Formats: sequence, structure tokens, C-alpha cells
Amino acid sequence: MKRSTVSPLIYIASLVAFLLPFFSVSCGGRKVATFTGVQLAVGTTLDEPQMFGPAKKQSINPDPFAAAAALCALAGIVLSVTTAKAARGAAIAGGAGAVSLLVMESRMNDQIASQGQGMLQISVESGFSLALVLLVAGAAWNVYVSCQQKRGAIGPAPAVSPPIIQEHTALNSLPVVDLKFCAGCGTPIKSGGQFCENCGKPVAVLSAASPSA
Repeated sequence: MKRSTVSPLIYIASLVAFLLPFFSVSCGGRKVATFTGVQLAVGTTLDEPQMFGPAKKQSINPDPFAAAAALCALAGIVLSVTTAKAARGAAIAGGAGAVSLLVMESRMNDQIASQGQGMLQISVESGFSLALVLLVAGAAWNVYVSCQQKRGAIGPAPAVSPPIIQEHTALNSLPVVDLKFCAGCGTPIKSGGQFCENCGKPVAVLSAASPSA
């Protein structure tokens, strides 16, 4: 099966989505921080505002599930362009990436809720939604391609030819002989016989050949 460009384009787009904002953190209705997918995957620093004095820089550690989702998108690209038979692997990569994003979102909500003590709120941004949708789409597309490959490998069931019936008849194997019968009673007459052994009449016979093929 010829390689398709649909799958690699989907996974490339999902990887590009990591450059967009994934989450934003707000306090009292005012947005105080925004994180892209790349920042979450590799880590970043956050300027934490202080009530008095300058903002304090806080280090944000890489989120392992954000990194896993990005690696899954990258794996989907590689598997999609290397061989047409890797659709199953590309589908698994897309599904694993989508699951990783959902786990990351849950972890972010828990962390912000515990650290902000109810004062901070986290919102999902367009980059996260786009990456999630594209990873799911990549998985679904490759499942479809895998099913088509399997169907093509099996192929349609071969047509069953009807068995050749050879007709053998007993008549074909019988030799052709001349039979003489008595004209009166129809009794077969022995070869060279002059009278019918059944009725005694002189031989006035009918000659008949057995049926031939």
C-alpha cells in the first residue's frame, strides 16, 4: 500500500500545537501566567508576583506527561513516513499521546489547586485542545489505514470452481455385439442356432446392436 501524507501531516500539526498556549493561570480574574506545550515539556521559569517588592522567579519542572505527549507526536511522524505498514504503531502513538495530555491536565489542575489554596484558577487554552484533537485524529486515521491494509492482505475469498463431473456410463464400456432374438417370443438365440430353444420356431430373427456411446 502506498504511503499517505495524511498521517504525517496530522502529527506534524499536533507537534506544532505545542508551540501554542496550553494553560493559563489566573488570580482574582487576572491572568498571571501562560504555559505553552513546549514550556511544560522542557520546563520553564515563572515570574511569581509578590505583594511587596519585585516578582520572584520560580522554576517550573518539566512535566513528564507533556514530554511523553510530544514524543508520541514525534513517533507518529517517524512511523508515518518510514513505512506504510507501520499504521498500527502510529495509531498507538497517537492514542498514547492523547492519554498523556489528559493525565497532564488532571495533574495541572491538582497542582494549581493545592499550591494556590483556592486563589488560583487554571484554564485550558487553544494549543492544548488542538494538540489533543490532532493526536486523536492521528490515532483514528491510522486505525482506519491498518484495517484497510489487513483487508487488502486477506483479499476477497477466491471463487470456488464447481467440481468437474465426469460421466461414466456402463454403455460406454460395453463392446458392440450383434444380438439375435426369436421373432416369435423374443428369446435370445445362441450363435449359430437355427431354432428357438424356448418356442421351437425356426430362426427368423431380428438383429439389434446394443446402444453405443
